[in-house]
Amino acid sequence: MDPTPLISPSKARQAASRAKDWAYINSWLNRKYSPNPVPHFERNEDTLKTLLTLAAANDAADDEEVLLHTAREETIRNLLAQEETTPDSPTELLDTLESSLDDKGAKFLDELAEAAVLLGTFTTSINDLGHRIVDLTREEFDAAEQLRKIELLQSYLDNELESLRTQMKELKNEEKYETPADLPVQTADWVRGAKILGAKVDEYHNRISTFEKIGRNNGLRIEELMVEEESVVRLRETVKAVEGNVKMFHGLPPNVQEAKKELECIEKDYRNLVRQRDTMFENLVDHVK
Repeated sequence: MDPTPLISPSKARQAASRAKDWAYINSWLNRKYSPNPVPHFERNEDTLKTLLTLAAANDAADDEEVLLHTAREETIRNLLAQEETTPDSPTELLDTLESSLDDKGAKFLDELAEAAVLLGTFTTSINDLGHRIVDLTREEFDAAEQLRKIELLQSYLDNELESLRTQMKELKNEEKYETPADLPVQTADWVRGAKILGAKVDEYHNRISTFEKIGRNNGLRIEELMVEEESVVRLRETVKAVEGNVKMFHGLPPNVQEAKKELECIEKDYRNLVRQRDTMFENLVDHVK
């Protein structure tokens, strides 16, 4: 008895089918890589399934490309045959029609063509021309509205600029904005006077306290107390007035040169505002365009 094991018919069919699939894949790979050799790869069931799917998709795409090429050639042959059977081309028909028009008809045709060109359409249909006219009317209205807003903004900016110019003129010409030459001396005098008056107020407060004690002990007269109180009130008002005068000059430069520097800073701010206005106007004009 032959020791070689028997092979079942089902396994034999599977082996034959697998060999047939690999033969198809080898032939397909040789066509794709020709004239170069096919690269080495692992041959297993997963690789075979993947290559079969890829080959089927590739063959389907090739068949579709052949069909498209055939249809394209058939269309070209039909068009060429149609041109051979048609005696006159559309251009020749249009030329014949235009030459047959009288002066009035030619004028109407030129006006219709000019209207289509001006309206930016590629057709002379009445509906298309009407829709385009409506669109142009709406665009004109939108442009007019944008222009009105720009004019309002320009008017506002012009007013602001004129106001800034007026303020600059006042700052340059008005004497009230000039720093007095004796300002440091006046400030020192007012500060010194405020200190002296402050000391006087403290002194009078102490005296009032003393008088109150004496009055309680010795029976000080009401008339004398009223006179002292009025003196203290007047002195307090004088102190407040002097302090107000000192605060008016608080923050000012101590000399004329520093005051001029502040004026130059204000002029720089004015120029920055002018540049900002010009930039806003240019941006608005670009937006409208």
